[in-house]
Amino acid sequence: MTDNPNYDLRALFKSIGRFGAVRALDVSPTERQKADVEVEMLDTEPSEITAAPLEVAGFLDGIQATLCVTHREQRPIYLFYTAAAALGAGAVPIGMRERLSLICSDTDAEWVAGISAGVPIEQLVDATPPELERDAHRLVGSARDQLERTLVDDLLAQNWGTIVVDGSLVGRPHDRRLVGVVKTTQRQWLADERVLWGLPEGWRSPRFKIPVGAGSIGVERYSCYVQMTDKSVGAWNHGLIRLESFDPDILDALAARCLMERQGSGSGDMRWDRHMGSVRAVEEFLRSRRPSVFSL
Repeated sequence: MTDNPNYDLRALFKSIGRFGAVRALDVSPTERQKADVEVEMLDTEPSEITAAPLEVAGFLDGIQATLCVTHREQRPIYLFYTAAAALGAGAVPIGMRERLSLICSDTDAEWVAGISAGVPIEQLVDATPPELERDAHRLVGSARDQLERTLVDDLLAQNWGTIVVDGSLVGRPHDRRLVGVVKTTQRQWLADERVLWGLPEGWRSPRFKIPVGAGSIGVERYSCYVQMTDKSVGAWNHGLIRLESFDPDILDALAARCLMERQGSGSGDMRWDRHMGSVRAVEEFLRSRRPSVFSL
């Protein structure tokens, strides 16, 4: 007895019209989180993007990389590099911050200082290897976030103009010149997402207001989704990004700028469908500066 009868799968795919099958469901789908607040809809219908692209002074992003260089009695010792940069017209850097450090337990600090070759040391007070791993991970993420925040503050203080940051505006200064582009759909903001499933390429969803308190931020944010690519035979969130600003009237121009910054499927970027070319350029610039040991 078998549960795998000899069906004609060629006929199946011939009926579909193409063979575009890819492996799926090898791992459990990511559990999406619902927003902790109810958003206020500003529009009732989606809209085609016809605005002129937003004038942008720079695109800002950061990277991080960590190596476990050795263990002492199973306590890990890490070398990490993190950096943030903003590139303006012609991919010219307009600001940059970077940091290279060793992370170790305070138990190992004296030994690490003796072999550090002058690299700064970050000490953790945790006693067990699992605690060290956990808190080192948090430290690296916090260090990257801090570099991005200080760079944003400096660029705004220098009046560079509109800055596009990769990600949400949570934790960013309340400034109209700052806008964010979120590439993930892990958080569900709309109670009814059917409007996103069939959103045409080059269109945005209805705009909505994220009220005070969401993400522990004390100001309102404005947002919408933008469909960057055709997804007629793709997943519901293929090419779908979400924009954030402190001014609802800037969203259409930002959407137009994102469409202008699109990459093609042949770009070699695994995230080509939702990753803007100028943000990718920031990441490549930063990777070119990090110590070569992180590329081995």
